[in-house]
Amino acid sequence: MKNLSLLFLILISISCSGEKPIQGKLEDFISGEMSFERDSETGFMRFQGSVKFKGKEAVYTEWNGIFQFLDPQTGKKLGQFQIPKDGPMALKGGYEIGKAFDGPIFVATNSTGNTNFYQNDTLVRSFKLDMETYEPKGYLYFPDSKHALHKLSENEFEITFDPFDFMAFRNNKDGFDLEFGSWIGKFDSLGNWLCKSDFKAPYDESYANSISSTELVRLFENNNSWAMFPFSDSLYLIKDCQIVDRKKLEQLTPINYFPEKFIQKGNSAYWENIENAAMNSLLMKDSKWDLRVRFALINQIKTQPEIIDPRLRMFLNESSYLILVYDNLWNLKGEVEITYSVGTKFENMFVSSGNIFINKPEQKSEDEYEFYKIDLAQFAD
Repeated sequence: MKNLSLLFLILISISCSGEKPIQGKLEDFISGEMSFERDSETGFMRFQGSVKFKGKEAVYTEWNGIFQFLDPQTGKKLGQFQIPKDGPMALKGGYEIGKAFDGPIFVATNSTGNTNFYQNDTLVRSFKLDMETYEPKGYLYFPDSKHALHKLSENEFEITFDPFDFMAFRNNKDGFDLEFGSWIGKFDSLGNWLCKSDFKAPYDESYANSISSTELVRLFENNNSWAMFPFSDSLYLIKDCQIVDRKKLEQLTPINYFPEKFIQKGNSAYWENIENAAMNSLLMKDSKWDLRVRFALINQIKTQPEIIDPRLRMFLNESSYLILVYDNLWNLKGEVEITYSVGTKFENMFVSSGNIFINKPEQKSEDEYEFYKIDLAQFAD
């Protein structure tokens, strides 16, 4: 009887120790605010994440080949580097995608395969990836620069492609070939392809003309390369271009995935998001607390739906997002919901120094860029 009682207490203790994920609105988790200086020559600041810059952590922005480094504690600008547009250091064929790595080292590439490595304002390496042998079926694009390039080691890199052909409708074809499998390619620092992936997206025919469905979401952390499709809860672990593990990520809030509505009118077309349709857009890693962060659109309410021009619609939607925080085994630790009302929009989110930074819906000054700060210690064990 004593043994049974002891076992009962142990089971109760175990069941009580399992904490439920934290859930709430953004205002419940804000730990502070942060402003980053923006000079008169800088327009849009597209924050990419954090890297080591001259021996200390910095966050950096990239826009049109211009990299700016800022102090995550003070918001002050630390330095800048620009991929040259002409001359012997320029990227042949033009700049399309670039990323900064610790050092900083800059890697720039384009869809023709031309690739440059820069360090200390110097071009240190240049080569051309053989795109014809990689994917002979046609022109490949890139997802957002946060997801396009990853450094696996000093000599190995991964590149991610977006196969959607947004002009295919003019030839009465689907924009997305559901048989496509070459999402990820690995190459070395000499420009040799080491492998390419061969797996299909988890979609049916309803996604064949979804322009967002092919923007693969990527994360590289602790020597693990992860991939996630915008319209799926599945997370794939990639090694040597192969899927070696698959996880279905947990969430508390219902997430419903629907492809955009494709509308063609003669030689023009547009894509319209469906209300209550979710989409994953970011995966990030926090080194301080060893947490993982996922960001997803969960709902969009349209105002003035008669306006279809995406440029005019930019501030006409009310959009709700989820920030989902996971531990290093991808167990859910918390959910934070944020809504951008009509007249505002989500632009930037990144992780640095144990904090999530997300742009405030309203900006007071053109000379600084304001963010809410969420201390990830709230979700750590």
